[in-house]
Amino acid sequence: MKTRLIIAIPLLLFLLSGCGHREEYQIRLTSNERAMIDTLYAQRIDSLRKVWDSLCTSRHDSLVRVATDSIIRIRREEEARLRARIPVEQ
Repeated sequence: MKTRLIIAIPLLLFLLSGCGHREEYQIRLTSNERAMIDTLYAQRIDSLRKVWDSLCTSRHDSLVRVATDSIIRIRREEEARLRARIPVEQ
């Protein structure tokens, strides 16, 4: 236990030392550089969009099923709570 503490504390201090304030740099881009960055961004997003769409399509049915089950469970709980408030006549 003690050896773990001896190792963990310096490791934690080392990792936290990187969380300090960093200098902010002012970068000025030319219009050509901005256009190039925009083009690269658009290309990467287009390739990722296909992956995202396929993931969405493959998960859609299961997500709808989970959401529907959750809604039905909540409504049944509400119904049971409301029915419990109704006095039973004998």
